[in-house]
Amino acid sequence: MKQQGWKLQDTIWTLGLYGTTVGAGTLFLPVEIGTRGPLIFIIMLLLGLPLSLLPHLVLARVYMSEATPQRLPALSTWFGPRGDWLMTLLYCVAFYPVMLVYGISLVNALDNFLVDHLHFVRINKGLLTLLCMVVLFGILSKGRSKVVGTLGTLALPFAVAIIAIAAVQIPAWRWSNVTDALNALPDASAETTFKNIWLTLPLITFSFCCAPIISPLVAHYQQSQDKPRVYRVIKVAYLAIFLSIIFFVFSCVLSIPPATFVEAKEKNLNVLSVISSPGSAGVLFYIAPLIAIIGMTKSFLGVSLSVAETFSDFIVRLFNCRSDKSRKISQAAAMLAMYGVTSLIVYENPNVITLIEAFCGPLIAIILFLIPAWLIYNKPGLAFLRGGKALVILAGGIATLSALLYSMM
Repeated sequence: MKQQGWKLQDTIWTLGLYGTTVGAGTLFLPVEIGTRGPLIFIIMLLLGLPLSLLPHLVLARVYMSEATPQRLPALSTWFGPRGDWLMTLLYCVAFYPVMLVYGISLVNALDNFLVDHLHFVRINKGLLTLLCMVVLFGILSKGRSKVVGTLGTLALPFAVAIIAIAAVQIPAWRWSNVTDALNALPDASAETTFKNIWLTLPLITFSFCCAPIISPLVAHYQQSQDKPRVYRVIKVAYLAIFLSIIFFVFSCVLSIPPATFVEAKEKNLNVLSVISSPGSAGVLFYIAPLIAIIGMTKSFLGVSLSVAETFSDFIVRLFNCRSDKSRKISQAAAMLAMYGVTSLIVYENPNVITLIEAFCGPLIAIILFLIPAWLIYNKPGLAFLRGGKALVILAGGIATLSALLYSMM
């Protein structure tokens, strides 16, 4: 069939991938790179696109090869009923820490915005956490359509806003931020430099990941009998994702003093919560933290929707609920348990960069890198995918997962 031109639906899906990827994780990249030096930025410049584009393309091909399209984490065609249970549990374990990162970041960003920017009296941290979680889980309880509608409202304005913020900072670029850090590199030990590169891989994986939306994307184009278009959409989306994230990170690193990044990391804040307008406090000083709050809300809802649905489904199957009443009770109990545990951990306020490095990035790497690679080299039906790309994602997955092993040592 002759290849048709670009369609409106392709643009919608491209924006969907972009909006899913460019979110809260993007706001922590400048903090990490600003505290660890420009060498990490160079590594991201070299590895960011291949370590994000290739695994998502391969994951799409794995889904294309299934007899029945399914959303992550089912893959029951390849794993069978028992493997389906294991994948469901793994999905919850892998993406629940991501929920926590966004929840913690949202509460901290809101607290910082109210106190440091609007000069309100500080609200008790427990009460603020309770209010935030009630609102977020209240939206989740309204069902998938409400959550998706909220995401659609927040996604594109957030992406446009961070690009605008990066552009506004251009007059304040100070190349000394980079040259001073490069001049200090010879004084750093090779062990420290290697450790910084190693532990940044999970953050890169985390910040460029949109694995949960790949399966719906594949299912849509399978239904329209236009499978090759999936890869075009992913390539276009990731080119836009990579360029915009690189521009945002680069602009922040050049315009913000290194001491500000250190402060942000100590206070568990994202870059938009500590940014200030070039020259003097102005509109950007007030808008940036609000944009961060929108981004955290969007990202929390996006991840929580799939995690909550998956966890509820797991509980229903675990207790073998057959009637509608027992199923609803089990789903409500699962949601209540998730609300309680999430609120408690968000209140405890663990360091988000540590969570990303030690849990989020490595666990996402299992789903995004290692499971597709394992399937490719163990299932005859996927033998056609063996080769250079599969080896690259296997190596990237092992390197990212090893950061989790390092954190346990």
